[in-house]
Amino acid sequence: MESLLQDLRYALRALRRQRGLTLIGILSLGLGIGATSTVFTWLQGFVINPLPVVPAVDRLVIADTRAPDGEPWSVSWPDFKDWRALGATMDLAAWDMTQVGLREGSGTTERAWGTLVAGNYFDALGVEGAQGRLLTMADEEAAAPVAVLGHSFWRRRFAGDSAVLGRTVLLNGAPFTIVGIAPARFTGTSIGLDFQFYLPITAWPLLNRDAATTLTSRTERTFEVVGRLRPAVTTAQAAAELDRLARQVGEAGGLAEPLGAIVRPFHTVGATGAMRPVLLALLALAALVLLIACANVASLLLARAIARRREVAVRLALGAGRTRLIRQLLTESVVLAGLAGLLGLYLSYWGRDAFMALLPTVPFPVGLEFPVDGSVILFASLVTTAAAVIFGLVPALQATRPALVPALKDEIGQGTGRRARLQSALVVAQVALSLVTLVAAGLFLRSLDGYRSMDTGMHGTDRVLLVSTDLRLTGMVGDSLQVSLVERLLERVRALPGVEAAAVARAVVLGPGPLSTSAMTVDGYTPAPNESMQVSQNVVSGDYFRTTGIAVRDGRDFGPADLAGAAPVAIVNEAFVNRYLAGRVALGARIDISGTGPVTIVGVVATSKYDDYTESPKPVVFRPYAPGSAPPGFSVHVRTVGDPLALTSAVRGAFSEAGAALPFLDPRVMAEYNTLPYFPQRVGAIMLAAIGGLALLLAAIGIYGVMAYTVSRRTREIGVRIALGAAPGDVVGLILGRAASLIGLGLLLGGTAALGVGQLLQSQLYGVSPRDPVTFGGIFLLLSLVGLGATWWPARRAARVDPVVALRQS
Repeated sequence: MESLLQDLRYALRALRRQRGLTLIGILSLGLGIGATSTVFTWLQGFVINPLPVVPAVDRLVIADTRAPDGEPWSVSWPDFKDWRALGATMDLAAWDMTQVGLREGSGTTERAWGTLVAGNYFDALGVEGAQGRLLTMADEEAAAPVAVLGHSFWRRRFAGDSAVLGRTVLLNGAPFTIVGIAPARFTGTSIGLDFQFYLPITAWPLLNRDAATTLTSRTERTFEVVGRLRPAVTTAQAAAELDRLARQVGEAGGLAEPLGAIVRPFHTVGATGAMRPVLLALLALAALVLLIACANVASLLLARAIARRREVAVRLALGAGRTRLIRQLLTESVVLAGLAGLLGLYLSYWGRDAFMALLPTVPFPVGLEFPVDGSVILFASLVTTAAAVIFGLVPALQATRPALVPALKDEIGQGTGRRARLQSALVVAQVALSLVTLVAAGLFLRSLDGYRSMDTGMHGTDRVLLVSTDLRLTGMVGDSLQVSLVERLLERVRALPGVEAAAVARAVVLGPGPLSTSAMTVDGYTPAPNESMQVSQNVVSGDYFRTTGIAVRDGRDFGPADLAGAAPVAIVNEAFVNRYLAGRVALGARIDISGTGPVTIVGVVATSKYDDYTESPKPVVFRPYAPGSAPPGFSVHVRTVGDPLALTSAVRGAFSEAGAALPFLDPRVMAEYNTLPYFPQRVGAIMLAAIGGLALLLAAIGIYGVMAYTVSRRTREIGVRIALGAAPGDVVGLILGRAASLIGLGLLLGGTAALGVGQLLQSQLYGVSPRDPVTFGGIFLLLSLVGLGATWWPARRAARVDPVVALRQS
């Protein structure tokens, strides 16, 4: 123990003596450890432990209806109940999110986000409440007006008061009794959201007048289904059973096209599934940066080992064991790595919040947690220990086997020995690893540029202000009341200076959720066997297409008569015409949605992107915001002349004039909001750019350090060359040539590896080849210039060597 303390004291003194090396080592390793630990905290929150209080998350699955084209659809309530009752392989529970107006007594109404859940939801997840009780099957069967509060909402809104249990609150005007508090850190099964209420699905009609129909229809597929596999059951077995069962249930329910089911592991779906490949790629590339930092520090330690060769030789000559010296040198490496690990852990505290800074403004409660807990600290400790071994062991082994006689005489070689070759190999490794990291970053940035420059079919959305509202929060619900209020609101918004156009829409396209779908028939169109006749639809007011920059190709926009409900009309996009009305005149054609009667097509608009940037052209039907189809929740779209956010206050005033209690929610710019579908790729691109920049910096430092050391070891040789008539340019060329050979070998090896990495990243790329010549060529040029630039100063110093001084070296 005493010897270890001696090693520790000696290590601290040695590091203090060489503050420059110590500082460079701590910064290099700290940045690498910090980047790796930061990505690990994100991976922990999204993938490793996305549901911290739910046991055996690896046994959870997501069940969906299988669409005719094989894509997953949500599940209807009748289908879910049959699946739950008849299935033998899983315990299934349904849920859906809803927005409610919360009021206590005679207080003001505020918006809250709730989850409608099946009675067995908490039991299936294996979750226990913090206080009171959770929802049960008895609540579902009785359609009980009871609620469970989310833990963070309870602490924030009710100050963590236990007396809230048994209290009655009004949700959309209906009384609900609070019966329990959900456990801390449980935010529901939609990763990234933090729900504030949990309510029985069967109590939904108390909140929404249209819910009663939804709960009885097999074609209104609204709910998400989570399941827990029963013991010894595999996902494949559960999928086979539920697919068969779903078809049987559909046939028994009289569906014209009975659909199967899809079962997928929980970690492959939703935010977890979207972020998993991006975060794994980030972690791998952050680890490469850490390796570059290790190579950097190892190179510095090798240079220091040569400077200390006489000291080591003296110790060996006096009888010190080699093992004892290796332990002492490794102690220095461990201390250096430990200090870097503390810096890295500090940086991970900052880095975990960087993720939230990248999120655009969204109209729902975000519940992401990235705690720097015991598992993160353990990970950082393991990474730190591994780094100490990686960068410290080889220099320690090299330093403790000198040729004693030359070392005691303090004789030096000319930089061509074993250590010089090892340093050269480290430079090659740094360049190769940097190239791989930078190519990955370049491919993601090119892909991000592809998303941003894509023609979505909408134009000028950077000048469109979005504001959400929901009339259910005010009690002003009713077709005529809603339509007249929207007319007043749009009239006031359109009259504002700086407003070009304004409209409302039930759904904002390219947001976090898909458009709603309904069954449809088209006059004169006979569907093929097993062809789905589900169509996506949106409800919009007049001027919607001008506001969002969507071109009207034929016919007309919705007018005042349409919004008054004079006749059932619709506008369709070109994808709809191409699929269902090819070779026919679209205007005047009739369709029937959900069996509500014939609807006449009065306009055709350009096809745009609706749910995702990578989707194929999708048929969409637009219905007017009119009695019979007017949703109480919608978003106001305002096209402005200048900065949309500059008109926020004016638009808020128009809301107040239209209806004193009309909620003004989540003002945001449409273009920013539309980045949500590619948010994982955006995070990946930005973070990879930062990681790539760090790799480039470390590589430059490493190349500079090695070439500076090379010049110092070859001072006598350079002096001889100058004495024999070599010009300064010749000396510069000699050093640059040596650097170019190392950089070239690193580029060759790194380029080969980068081709493989590009293939692995292909699923995350859009609009760019994994072998994109622009990316590869640009990175090759950048690394070459940086590497040669880092060599320039040592080369210039070599060219100014005084041959007289150099030749006096022993």
